[in-house]
Amino acid sequence: MQRPPNLLFIITDQQRFDHLGLKGLTGIKTPNLDRLGTEGVLLDRSYCPSPICTPTRLSMLTGLYPSHHGGYSIGVSADPFPETTIPGALKQKGYRTALFGKTHFVARPDEEAHMAGGTEPQEGFFNSWTGPYCGFEFIQASTGHTINHKPSMHYREFLESRGEDYTPWFPQLGPDYDHDLCGAWNIPAEVHDTQWVADCTRAFIRDTPDQPWYCWAAFQDPHEPHVCPEPWFSQVNADNMPELEGYREGEFDDKPEIYRKLHEEPAYAGEDAHGIPCVRKKSRLTRQRRDAMQATLGMVKFLDHQVGEIMKTLEETGQADHTLVVFTSDHGELHGHHGYWGKGLTAYEDCQRVPLLIWGPQLFSRRGICNPMVSLVDLPATFLKLAGVEDYPHTQGTDLLPYLREETDDVQEGVVVECRANRSEYNQISYITQDYKLVVTQPEEQGELYHLREDPDQYRNLWSHTDYQTLKSDLLEQLLRTRMRNEPSYTTRFTFG
Repeated sequence: MQRPPNLLFIITDQQRFDHLGLKGLTGIKTPNLDRLGTEGVLLDRSYCPSPICTPTRLSMLTGLYPSHHGGYSIGVSADPFPETTIPGALKQKGYRTALFGKTHFVARPDEEAHMAGGTEPQEGFFNSWTGPYCGFEFIQASTGHTINHKPSMHYREFLESRGEDYTPWFPQLGPDYDHDLCGAWNIPAEVHDTQWVADCTRAFIRDTPDQPWYCWAAFQDPHEPHVCPEPWFSQVNADNMPELEGYREGEFDDKPEIYRKLHEEPAYAGEDAHGIPCVRKKSRLTRQRRDAMQATLGMVKFLDHQVGEIMKTLEETGQADHTLVVFTSDHGELHGHHGYWGKGLTAYEDCQRVPLLIWGPQLFSRRGICNPMVSLVDLPATFLKLAGVEDYPHTQGTDLLPYLREETDDVQEGVVVECRANRSEYNQISYITQDYKLVVTQPEEQGELYHLREDPDQYRNLWSHTDYQTLKSDLLEQLLRTRMRNEPSYTTRFTFG
């Protein structure tokens, strides 16, 4: 019986879909990511199931949309937490399963207790505990983003095992923490989270040559705060970086009221933002946007280098020919576009669309940049199919293998992006096709409709235009039918008598 392929799932945090050399990115080169897309595929119309961390990550864990797995927003822990997971199913199929880096399947304050089985772990817990967790047999975890956290979990144990005094690298440990700090970061690259996750991943690959494995390498970059260690910060050509247009006067006049509130009202633009994550108007960052972009591109360059090192390990261990490599991000980043920073309720391509590179030259035939409509929730269905798992209860995604093997020319008509900002209000659903984006938001009466080919930056809302009412009705029906088609099937119905 032929051995099923290894599955290497590399996920970054808050990386824009166009921050790839294959997309014409300037300021840096990304040769290792570009290799994945040229020898494999770049699925250029790929979207996250939610433009917020926890919902998308839990969707990758379960194969379900946020409206079904329950972890609908950041700061939310699904209750009950899903019992059935993709790595758990793969483990039952004989895979060795591991996760390195960021989890964020539950609210960040709950993470350590969730790993410890429901109680706060005692000091030294992460020095000896390495799983199991959520179907992963082995785990080395970290949390936070660049400087905005205190090192914890296995990453802290790593730093302390080296005798590092990490206090100067993490301002939140002292009185000088600054949410909007951007530029070079004084942490040595060799102990940075990006290096640590890559090293853990490479060690796992070397240690698992004779058993199929599923490895989730979860990097925290290039999430803000926009800081980057040397030498990567200085490797960016700061005179040749991409520029995104800021706020255009009056551009929210034909949009739902929440756009204006998030951009103009102090209560919405501030840290609290009335409980609406995670999009902000950040005037100070806008003034420092060049430093922020340079740090972001430096982080991407650092990530690209580590992807290259991981690929070398696959080749050196003779595992490249039977490994599927998937690279993506949980959501994008506005990066000052339209006057916003972050991601979330503003339904722009910047935060809904993600890079998706799939590499496996011995496993499928399609190559280069392709444009089918794809959701990240399709990945779990694809992993299960490739591994031969047939008894997983249900996923809501579409298996991508027929497309990758050139057995079909398309994947699906459109994709759904959910964004429930908080429990009581602002539940948003986007339906996106090759040409159009439809956005329905509660409690707003007005929705959004854009012609993406003619207006890719979504400046002209066609929702109320007379000439587009038939199209709007058609898209609303398509959205409804897509939701119905993606509803998971549950237990078999039994009849009596």
